[in-house]
Amino acid sequence: MNVVTAWPKLAAIHTIAFDFDGVFTDNKVYLNQDGVETVRCDRGDGLGIDFLRHARERGRIEADIFILSKEPNPVVLARARKLKLDCRHGVARKKDYMDAYFAERRLTDPTPYVGLVFLGNDLNDLALMRAAGFSIAPEDAHPLVKRHAAAVLPQRGGEGFVRAFVEQLLGVGNMTLEELHELVHHC
Repeated sequence: MNVVTAWPKLAAIHTIAFDFDGVFTDNKVYLNQDGVETVRCDRGDGLGIDFLRHARERGRIEADIFILSKEPNPVVLARARKLKLDCRHGVARKKDYMDAYFAERRLTDPTPYVGLVFLGNDLNDLALMRAAGFSIAPEDAHPLVKRHAAAVLPQRGGEGFVRAFVEQLLGVGNMTLEELHELVHHC
């Protein structure tokens, strides 16, 4: 596991982007006889996204938050809708996408990647992970991705990885019981 001395400050983060397969899922796909794909996701990750949204609504973080997936499958959109997350799917070249995104959204920022947190797991995520100010991989990510990630969490993709990231980012483990109650109560 990559040892991280300091996670980014919430105020320094302007964008959080999540890969989908292998991050929100266990990187497996189920295919029925009609060719319909389904995936397995962790409900705890959904609560983590609720925590992140609550932090944004309370002004603790002011980041754009979205899924950035190569997969054009409707299952990605369905999960994004359920999580109330924006989704850019069918994006084969994620780094190129973010170049264009930052050129449009962060015109005056000479170093827009510094404020990007990206969660990915596979080789098609590597270019963006290396460019991001802070990148995180699950324990079961490709070895090269893990080597280049700023942090590797012990959770596997689709098994609480997103939730663990959010809890670490927001400092849930350091919250008082009252703060924790407030967080959970609003989600």
